[in-house]
Amino acid sequence: MRRLLAILFALALVPLVPIPPTASAQSWSGPASTIANRNGRKVIQLCDQGGPCRTTTPFFMALNSQSVPVGNGDWSYFDYQARLAAANTAAADMNVAPMLQVHLMSTSDAFIDQLAGKLNALNPRPYLMVRMYLQDAPAFGREAVRMKDLQGNVRDDTNGAGHPWSLNEAWLAYQEEQISRVLTRMDTRYPGRVMGVLIAYANGGEWFHRPYGYDDTAGKMLDWGDPRLCGPVPGAAPRCGMFPWTNDSGSQPGAIGRHHFYLGDYSASAEAGFCSWPGLPASLLPRCRTATPTERNNAVPGQVPPVSGASRGTILDPADPDSLRAAKHNQYHSSRTVSAITRLLAKAKQVTGNRVLTAAFYGYQYGLGTELPVSGHNDLATLVGSPSVDIISGPYSYRESRLLAHGFVQQGITDTMRLSNKLWMDEDDTRTFLACEVSCRPVPFQTVTNLWDSIRVLRRNLIAAGIGGRAVHMLDLQGVGWFGRPDRAGDSEALWANLQSVFRAVDKIRHGGANAYRPQVAVFVDDVSPNYQAALTPAGENSYGFAGDQLPNLVEDLTRLGTPVRHYLLSDLAKGNLDLSAIKLAVLPNAYVVPSAVRSAITTKLKTPGRTVLTLYAAGYVQDDQAASTASMAALTGITVAKGSGTPALTQNYSFVGQTGGPGYPLTPWFTVTDPAATTLGTYQVGGVSLARKAIPVSGGSYTSVYAAAPKLPLAALRRISEDAGVHHFAPVGDSVEADGNMVAVHAGTTGSKTIRLPASMPRVYETALYPNDVEVCRNCAQLANQAFNEGDTRVFRWTSPPRGNFELLTGTTVEGWAADVDLPATSSAVAVYRGGPAGAGTYLGEFPTGTDRPDVNAYFGITGVHGFRFTVPNCAPGTPVHVYAVDPEGAAGDGNTYLGGRTCT
Repeated sequence: MRRLLAILFALALVPLVPIPPTASAQSWSGPASTIANRNGRKVIQLCDQGGPCRTTTPFFMALNSQSVPVGNGDWSYFDYQARLAAANTAAADMNVAPMLQVHLMSTSDAFIDQLAGKLNALNPRPYLMVRMYLQDAPAFGREAVRMKDLQGNVRDDTNGAGHPWSLNEAWLAYQEEQISRVLTRMDTRYPGRVMGVLIAYANGGEWFHRPYGYDDTAGKMLDWGDPRLCGPVPGAAPRCGMFPWTNDSGSQPGAIGRHHFYLGDYSASAEAGFCSWPGLPASLLPRCRTATPTERNNAVPGQVPPVSGASRGTILDPADPDSLRAAKHNQYHSSRTVSAITRLLAKAKQVTGNRVLTAAFYGYQYGLGTELPVSGHNDLATLVGSPSVDIISGPYSYRESRLLAHGFVQQGITDTMRLSNKLWMDEDDTRTFLACEVSCRPVPFQTVTNLWDSIRVLRRNLIAAGIGGRAVHMLDLQGVGWFGRPDRAGDSEALWANLQSVFRAVDKIRHGGANAYRPQVAVFVDDVSPNYQAALTPAGENSYGFAGDQLPNLVEDLTRLGTPVRHYLLSDLAKGNLDLSAIKLAVLPNAYVVPSAVRSAITTKLKTPGRTVLTLYAAGYVQDDQAASTASMAALTGITVAKGSGTPALTQNYSFVGQTGGPGYPLTPWFTVTDPAATTLGTYQVGGVSLARKAIPVSGGSYTSVYAAAPKLPLAALRRISEDAGVHHFAPVGDSVEADGNMVAVHAGTTGSKTIRLPASMPRVYETALYPNDVEVCRNCAQLANQAFNEGDTRVFRWTSPPRGNFELLTGTTVEGWAADVDLPATSSAVAVYRGGPAGAGTYLGEFPTGTDRPDVNAYFGITGVHGFRFTVPNCAPGTPVHVYAVDPEGAAGDGNTYLGGRTCT
């Protein structure tokens, strides 16, 4: 029976609706759009049908036609920004194709025709990514999401707020038809230019479900942040940031609706699907039912209903069947959401003959806080693995990334994408100095009010994304000219002229050089463990702080480490193409529920000689849905721990950096280090070791395990741990750094002179991303001393490399190999040959060009050009040595020739 139910569940997620006759993939006129490799970074390749192919840095202008001006018939802001973006991405030397993402105001044929008319009038006509919202559906697809509060009361949100429909079969089939119709119509009306589609749904179009309050008077759900959720505070001004669970016991002295905090989805399709889900453990199949809201929000069995404002415990222990059911309920909702996304994007692939790039918002592990366990965003690994998905998108951290002197902080696990030849796309909706509302009032969250600060914010964001190998779309969310206003043409053009310098700099990133740098710090985030957390109140009134300390606060601190950090899923450790050879510090912030297979990967991939592994809080607490235990933690960390008693505030003293800190609030459970072989780095103020380090022998040497028993470490501690791990730091602590290949960007957290330390002595160093040209800074230098920074400045430096190559064979008198200079990756070069001895001793035979195609070399480095050589050495008797040098095509101005080795004629 279970297998039959699983098959029926799987079939429900397969695209079943045939393509309408008008949506024939054979008639699709748009380009073949794929993810490609250019100089070692991911880019987009666009191949026009019957025309040329080009690669483009994946930077988009994103316009929202679902805006007040367009709704009133005023397209001036839309038209002007589209023309401005196209004009400033047309130059070939920037390698940025004119691309536009447009969020549709309507999916009607009439609106698509109107939009296509606007796009056809542009010169050049930009490639188009269609962004469509999947909310509207006819009555047959209507199924209200049944929300339940912590007491089990049900509210159906049928009044148009929140989620009117579940992801049932009728809704999915209808949306497949809409995707087919919209894409086909747009391709017909805007021929040859539709290159992608981004589908949006649920809260903000980002595919997550959020808990709701309920307004008894209005009889409707209230979304997060609704002013009606504000309430009086005795003796103080009204408070809108009240904790949503404060009055969940049923009393109503506080904010309207705050005593109702609803968990979804309990619709008919969701409840039926849970019990037929293939991921359900066998122990939960008899008398299967969905988890109650109380079970999902209670990691301390016995509290029914939970006491208002109290801690429910952080980890759902599988030893309790109700807790295991709750964890699997959370996990199922993520699986269901991902199945819907992949099914709908598969339809877009099918309709277009697999020619469009497909995208969706998903994976906000750093952005959802207390909502993460119930969000449906905890199956990123499956979404990344789908062949129907090319791009996953997410906004930056609004708290950090809109501010100068802070880092560009993403909300998702960005570097996972490259392992599957895919892209992460940051949404940058910076409110520039051009942003304003009616009568040009300042917009909410506007943090820059002049041209130069707007340029500085966008330079930082774009260069960080470019070096990090990510895509960016700059979104004018309100459609009123945030990135260009026709009434302020001079300022608008100055803004874009400075962005051009960033576009040019990004195209100079090279990953194949002999002195290429690779980041040495990596964070491995688990997207399974959040399902095992209490849904809303793991730390009671301190739940917001706990949720922030687990992930977003840690990540924001890591951006100020003075060195770049890469972000992967914990499950990526099982992938064969994950190269960790450069990683010196691995951080596991939330590896609470770690199955045996992942533990094995941690052992083989991370616990290697010379590396430091930092784990936090309940690391390894659960294995394979067995009972949670400290023994399981010790097995993962190599450090013996014990559970603490009582519920003290976990304030700490960090002796190795001379600071105090820590979360400062209680957690259930909490842990102390009891390992006598571990070195104490921090202690709780109530007693016991909170932070410790231990050298653990492994084959070939030892690795260092650092365990933080509480989920918050100060920046000074993170910097010291990384220094002790041997990590290279480019800049002082507090400055944000992005670096990879031959480029480093430093964003200053403070004003002053700074020394930028390079990974090695570099032949030539240029300051790049300047307007209008790069400037040479030094030659043969290992540091850039006394560089002046103002707070919030971003300065970008790149270095050059000598040519590379390989003298592979000398068969008889025939020489074979390859040579390339990544400073000029598309340029064919030459090799210098000496017979009888090396340069200075042998006979110089001249330079031989690289005239043989080597697609393997081009694919490895992501370059073009002809880089293979094959020629015959004259008068080379058997036993005569031949020495080969790769010639720098830049000549005397370059970095010199590179010796490729010597072999003997046979």
